[in-house]
Amino acid sequence: MSKKDWLKKSSRSKADLFEVLIADYLAKAFKIKKDFKKEINNLTNLLKKFENGQLRTEEEQIRAKQTAIELIKFLKRENVNNVKDVEWVGRQYQTQKTLSDVDLILTNSDVIGVSLKSTRIGLGTQKNLGYRALREHLSLNIDKEIEKMWEKIRLNLGKKSGKLKLLANAARGIIKNKKRKYPVIKKIGKKYGHSVQVKSVKQSIKNFNNLGQEEKSAFVKLIFGLEEDKRRLLNTVTQKNKTSIYWNEVYNSIISGKGLLARKLKNVSYGIYSNNKLILRLQASFTNGIGISAYCQRAFLP
Repeated sequence: MSKKDWLKKSSRSKADLFEVLIADYLAKAFKIKKDFKKEINNLTNLLKKFENGQLRTEEEQIRAKQTAIELIKFLKRENVNNVKDVEWVGRQYQTQKTLSDVDLILTNSDVIGVSLKSTRIGLGTQKNLGYRALREHLSLNIDKEIEKMWEKIRLNLGKKSGKLKLLANAARGIIKNKKRKYPVIKKIGKKYGHSVQVKSVKQSIKNFNNLGQEEKSAFVKLIFGLEEDKRRLLNTVTQKNKTSIYWNEVYNSIISGKGLLARKLKNVSYGIYSNNKLILRLQASFTNGIGISAYCQRAFLP
């Protein structure tokens, strides 16, 4: 496993442990006859296999306790007392199209989703947007740019020697899978993928600003998790010794679509502004290795 893949898997395991620990705290707080011991044990054992695993586990335990205490206080202040079940959404978010990590099921069957983020700095990724979603909502079309990028990657590989030269005519999937064995493939991908990122940002800004209010609203709703989600969504962000908690409804005025404008931030990133206030940062990227994996855009809170 490469260092990058190790870090990615370790980070995902940390996030999972953070979420499931809080789900367990919430179940106890609302006196629900349910626990997440099995999930906690499995994730703890997995995390300890990584470098500094014990330290990482203890760090998430401290952050989870801190977040849970503040979250329970917040829910009580909001008179949310009628919780009959707690569910860990976990990695189902991709199929359920929600930003919720833990669901609180109320006695009237309403659902409050809790979005949990634990970061050292910044606010973490709000959402990863795949090329398909970007085509649908922004009419982004970088097919030609991607084709040209791959032509250049193949030409570059063709100038190499030995097995690298043979890869020049291989399927894209095979080339992608060889990036760990031949790190130079990553360098080649980065070299030619950068221009795709730059051009996609220019096109995204232009296309977003040409959208009508409803279409702009739909795109921002997608990012904030309000597209199809019927849950009331509660956002929590834990940084060092501070936990911020707020209802996602604070964005309701923003996502009306009025006063929304996209502007360039850097060559590979742009911002969405509401009445000149930055509400989102979007960065053109690739899922796992610039130029040699699927194109995406990562949305961050400012």
